[in-house]
Amino acid sequence: MQDKPDEKDLQILRYLVEHGRDKISEISSNLGIPRATVFERMEKLKKNGFIRRFTVDLDYERLGFSIMSYVLIEFDFSSSTTQQKLCSELAKLDNVILASIISGRWDLIILVTAKNMKELADFVLEKLQSMEGVGRTYSIPIYEHMKP
Repeated sequence: MQDKPDEKDLQILRYLVEHGRDKISEISSNLGIPRATVFERMEKLKKNGFIRRFTVDLDYERLGFSIMSYVLIEFDFSSSTTQQKLCSELAKLDNVILASIISGRWDLIILVTAKNMKELADFVLEKLQSMEGVGRTYSIPIYEHMKP
């Protein structure tokens, strides 16, 4: 049975969300927790699956992707694929940041980046709508992000 994170573990996790590249010594100093303790707890959090991976938070606009959009997808149940397979294939596409199976009126949702509206339109109309299992789509362009 995996241990639940205690308050010190949660403090480390919250810190890592904002400062994931900091060295153990910097984390220790900023949180007032001994370095060995921070190291041991981070190893335990990784081993127990609370930390799956360390990643980078990209600034897509600075990289030239000025358009972001959610795209809702209605799954075509008459297709020969499954929602799980389709979601997995969507997640592999270059423009897709995140692909999820959801409940409600729509079956899947993806978060997409594009350099401009034409690239987004080409992605949805040509790439996405030609994929096995994709029925109707509904795009929701994002005007602005708010990040905690």
